[in-house]
Amino acid sequence: MFAWRIDPLRQGYQASPRERAGSFVFALVASALVFLIMWKMGAVTGFGGGQGSRLTAIDLTDAGQDESKAAEKQPEQKQAKQAESAEATPVQPATAPPAVPIPGKVQWPEGFIELSRNDYRAGDISKMKRQESGGGAPSGGGSPGDSASLGQGPGGVRLYAAQWYREPTDAEIGPYLPARRTQGDWAMIACKTVEKYHVEDCQELGESPPGSGLARAIRQASWQFLVRPPRVNGKPQVGEWVRIRFDFRPKKGAAGDDANL
Repeated sequence: MFAWRIDPLRQGYQASPRERAGSFVFALVASALVFLIMWKMGAVTGFGGGQGSRLTAIDLTDAGQDESKAAEKQPEQKQAKQAESAEATPVQPATAPPAVPIPGKVQWPEGFIELSRNDYRAGDISKMKRQESGGGAPSGGGSPGDSASLGQGPGGVRLYAAQWYREPTDAEIGPYLPARRTQGDWAMIACKTVEKYHVEDCQELGESPPGSGLARAIRQASWQFLVRPPRVNGKPQVGEWVRIRFDFRPKKGAAGDDANL
C-alpha cells in the first residue's frame, strides 16, 4: 500500500470534521443564549394566538384635536346647565311654624304696649326727685353759679346779669358824667362781652331822670369796663350780652358806691 501524504502547500489549510463539529455546536449554543437573553428582556413576544397586547391608535390631525376638545368641554357644559337649572328653580322660603296657643295668656288689643313690673316701677312719677329752683342755679337745669337770665335785650338777644372783673374808678367814668346828679339817679346799658373781659357794642336801655344823659355817659365810658362773661352750665360764654346798671348818689365816694349792677 501507498501512504498518501497531503502536501499543505498544495491543498491549503482545511479543518478536520471533528473541529467542524465542535464549531457548529458552539455556534448553536451561542445562538440559544442570545435568543434566551432577548426573550427575557421582552424583545420576543408570543407568537400568534391573539394574546398580544392591545394597540392604541393616536390621531394627530385637526379633526382628532377638535374631538378631544369637545370631549373636555362636555363636563363643563353639564355643570353650567346644572347651575342654570338650580338658579331657575325658585327657593321656597321657610315657613314659620304656627303659633302654639298658651292657655291663660291675655290677648292684648292691637297697639297696646305690654310692660313688665320693672317698667312700671321705673315710670313711677311720684318717686322721681324734684329739681329745686333758685339757690344760684337757673330754672333751665344749669349748674350752681350760673349767671341769672334777665330776659331779652336789643334785637331779642338774651341778657344776663353782669359781674365785674374789676369795678371802674372815679377817674375812669368821672370825665363822662354830668356835673349835676341827685339821689336816686340811675343809668342802664347792655353790652356784648368779648375776650379779656372787655365789652363792646353797648346800647342804652334806660336812665332816670329821662334826658339826663347818664346812660349816654356810661355808654361812652364802657370801653374801660372789665366784666366777666356770663356762665351757662358752669362754662363762660364769651360773646353773650350782659346788663350793667349804675345807681348814682349826690356825692361821689368810693368806686363801689357809684357803680352798682
